[in-house]
Amino acid sequence: MRPEFKIFSRIIKAINSPSKGIDEVLHIIMVNISELIQAEAWSLFILDEEKRELVFHEVFGEKAEKLKGMRIPMDKGIVGWVATNKKPVIVDDVYKDKRFFKEVDKKSRFKTKSILAVPMISRGKLVGVVEVINKKDGKPFTKGDLEIIKTYVEQAALALENANLLKNLKQKIDYLTLLSRINRNITSILDFKLLLNRSAEIIRKTFGYHYVCIGLKRGKKVILQGFSTAEGLPPRRTVIYEGEGIVGEAIRLKKPVVVQDVSKETRYLPGIEGTLSEMVIPIKKKGQLLGIIDIGNNYSDSFKNEEIEVITQVSHQLAVAIENAKLYEKIKESTLKDDLTGFYNSRYTEGPLKDLVNEAVKEGHPVSLIFLDLDHFKWVNDSFDHLVGSYTLRLVANRLKRYIKDVGIGVRYGGDEYMIILPGMNLKEAVEFAEFLRKKLNGRRFKISKNTRYRISASFGVSSMPEVAGSVEELIRTADIAMYKVKELGRNNTAYFDKERRIRLVNDWKDRI
Repeated sequence: MRPEFKIFSRIIKAINSPSKGIDEVLHIIMVNISELIQAEAWSLFILDEEKRELVFHEVFGEKAEKLKGMRIPMDKGIVGWVATNKKPVIVDDVYKDKRFFKEVDKKSRFKTKSILAVPMISRGKLVGVVEVINKKDGKPFTKGDLEIIKTYVEQAALALENANLLKNLKQKIDYLTLLSRINRNITSILDFKLLLNRSAEIIRKTFGYHYVCIGLKRGKKVILQGFSTAEGLPPRRTVIYEGEGIVGEAIRLKKPVVVQDVSKETRYLPGIEGTLSEMVIPIKKKGQLLGIIDIGNNYSDSFKNEEIEVITQVSHQLAVAIENAKLYEKIKESTLKDDLTGFYNSRYTEGPLKDLVNEAVKEGHPVSLIFLDLDHFKWVNDSFDHLVGSYTLRLVANRLKRYIKDVGIGVRYGGDEYMIILPGMNLKEAVEFAEFLRKKLNGRRFKISKNTRYRISASFGVSSMPEVAGSVEELIRTADIAMYKVKELGRNNTAYFDKERRIRLVNDWKDRI
């Protein structure tokens, strides 16, 4: 059997072998066809369609290791001309050819004299180029050499195109699986924190990203709330304003922003350690920006067009889930609100308060609580009627709101009892604030009817966690006990449990207003 038939048989066998990957097949093809034409160097370039570059994929010859992975723009060199024009070429003296790209020789310190280059075309589509350099006998390449190479290059092109089709099919299946998983996992989640964290985790693990953060829009800023990172790395910031960094740019434009190399991007602000490329996809519903998906990788040039499209589809699903969660939160919020005062009702202490306190304690922050009860309020109801009484309760709540809006959370615990929850305040600060509220409440009369103005005072009890109380129940109970101690001793004062769990009054009675 003639040598070329043996080689052709080996190549066909490699192409049809189910156990061999595309890299192995291409290597076998290049090794075998190199036996037909004795040359100093061979190269197989693969086309990167997105970047319009040719990548050294297989390199044979003295300086092979220096070239593997190197990229050549399609508008450079003889090989670039072959790729662009989809035509083979023989160049006997490269230094007489204006197309010759000298940078490759400079990097490899190899001297190119003559070139034979053939495009790899399958089904009319360019997939790469095979280049042969310098015949060992010093003679020029012939048309016969060209025809031999073309025969085997066609097989290599077919193998590569089939592999790409299989890869694309698998990728599409992976993408569809991702969309299905996200749809299955997130559409029924109504808790915001769980929704965002679960979504971030699914996206990161499916694509193998370095990190995924999901943030929700609040005015002209985004607050990052859902996180998944490969090594548990925390973000440097959780609040990002419009126009600030790559995320801020996506907020401003309401469009995807993709940066393949952050070292070349002036807008980039360091976030999670090790990030070399970043992609931000807006989450929108009917043109309205709801938030963003911020994705980073620890290597450059990492995002493909298909990924951008898929993550955009994910953002649409996430937008629906976020809207559902918002609606649920509104309904849930309405069950926690007191219709009369606009404060939370006592149900707030059963769930949300525990969550708030547990989160604060976990982060090492104190939480204090003021329990206050209006003094002699029964007189208002008895002297006027319950409508005036209800109106008075609303007036009291409105005055309290004016002073607690930036520091605390108001709760109407029942009847004429109120709670003020103070995240981040220690016991001393909370006692001082209680005194401030007591004086503001009692300092100016309330107009409770057309012709009646009435001065209202209240008894205040204060406790704090973890200084005094060890649980939410104990926090409420100790503040309540301190408040009733004020009632017992004459009203219109502030009492608190100290660190030794003794009740202390703030004022002597002569100092009271």
